[in-house]
Amino acid sequence: MIERVRTSFRDTFRTLRTLVLEVIGGFFLALAVVGAVDGVQNYRRYVDGVDGALWRVVLDGIFFVSMLGFGLHSFWRSRKIRR
Repeated sequence: MIERVRTSFRDTFRTLRTLVLEVIGGFFLALAVVGAVDGVQNYRRYVDGVDGALWRVVLDGIFFVSMLGFGLHSFWRSRKIRR
């Protein structure tokens, strides 16, 4: 019974999985943009001489790279499913 359902709805499940991965990838890329904007602001504070701003720049860089990596990986996985 389960195999019949899987066979019948295989394309539907594949499309839904692709959609979910693309939405999650878009969410992660949006978070990367937010992290990049915050990193630029903290870098300007660091240049102005605010104490502790260097750590914020480093943490924003780590956040940006990780969110960008998660977003691109999610899109790559969704592309892999389409083939």
